[in-house]
Amino acid sequence: MNEDFHCLDLRERASLILKQGQHLVTTNFYGASVKLYNLKSRFVEIYHHPVTRKVMRVSFATPNDLNKHIEKIRIR
Repeated sequence: MNEDFHCLDLRERASLILKQGQHLVTTNFYGASVKLYNLKSRFVEIYHHPVTRKVMRVSFATPNDLNKHIEKIRIR
């Protein structure tokens, strides 16, 4: 999935995540809205520009990336 995912353009990656991913949490990170998703047991982040709200980045989250979301994650 990794190679296929990175071959998609930004809009296609965001569309794939929105259709097939499970939204977990939204975090504010240096003004940008960062939405964390679970997609086939992988964590993916979608960054939205703080002014235009357009997608700036879509990428797999590293363990370090997940640190910004820790405070917002609730386990039930």
